[in-house]
Amino acid sequence: MSTIIVHGSVETSEEAPFIEGLKKGALKGYAKLTEGRLKAIEAAVNELEDNPLFNAGLGSVLNRDGFVEVDGSIMDGETGKFSAVAAMPQTRYAISVAYRLLEESDPVLLAGSGAALFAREKGIPLDNCISSEQLESWKLARSMLDEGKKLDFSLYTGIKKETDTVGCIICDDDGKLAAGSSTGGSFMKRPGRVGDTPIIGGGIYSSDQSAVVCTGKGEAFIQTLTAKFVDDQIRLGKHPQDVAEEAIKRMTRLTGETGGLIVVDALERIGISHNCNSFPVVVIVNGEVKNIINSRMISQPAVN
Repeated sequence: MSTIIVHGSVETSEEAPFIEGLKKGALKGYAKLTEGRLKAIEAAVNELEDNPLFNAGLGSVLNRDGFVEVDGSIMDGETGKFSAVAAMPQTRYAISVAYRLLEESDPVLLAGSGAALFAREKGIPLDNCISSEQLESWKLARSMLDEGKKLDFSLYTGIKKETDTVGCIICDDDGKLAAGSSTGGSFMKRPGRVGDTPIIGGGIYSSDQSAVVCTGKGEAFIQTLTAKFVDDQIRLGKHPQDVAEEAIKRMTRLTGETGGLIVVDALERIGISHNCNSFPVVVIVNGEVKNIINSRMISQPAVN
């Protein structure tokens, strides 16, 4: 039996177009499982990077200076291999660049123009990733700042829709695990800012025990090493759902921030938790949609 779980981030709409986008990504991942866990992760996340509804690849939020800088990471639980790219300009498929880097085996992390150069060397084309909606949001934000007005935009996406990091976790037929994540980061961020997506143990982790990806305010997940905390707790024999809830409460207690995560263990038990307004997640088991989580039913009250 195989399980694939994808998320569209906290504060992302749970309306039909978003759920359908997640389903399409998960099913594309499942179709690639015969080629391996990491190929499946790449396929699922690529689909979301192509979908302008999500803050990854095309449709990523713009930084303070009006450009897109993406982060991406991938980790194989069986081998412990991990690779990531950070603050990478002019590149849509952060997950693919991270995967190519993992295949190279050294270095583990590339950032900025160096990551973009590596992408070109691997045949991944230039792409500014700027959607018309995100450009309009940025222009409005800049004009408001110039007028001395306070911004009331979503940190993660601009003004009309809210969305953040996308992620995928897999437990294959052999009980082997993998995780991958991709993001455009936070809206109007300082150029060069890096969130939790490319930080092992912060926003992503996979081992022989679990695969986990996080979403929300990246700095909070980095400071609390939430993804590694989840894996550590599962190693103690706890159920992934209990651990997911504990981890989000812990992160919020320690930082005052909110967010969400998905996790699957080697027994294909899953955990999904958040303390935000929404968190669309799709679960695929053996190629069938087994559950589309209405995240409002499992949300945790935010800690003030």
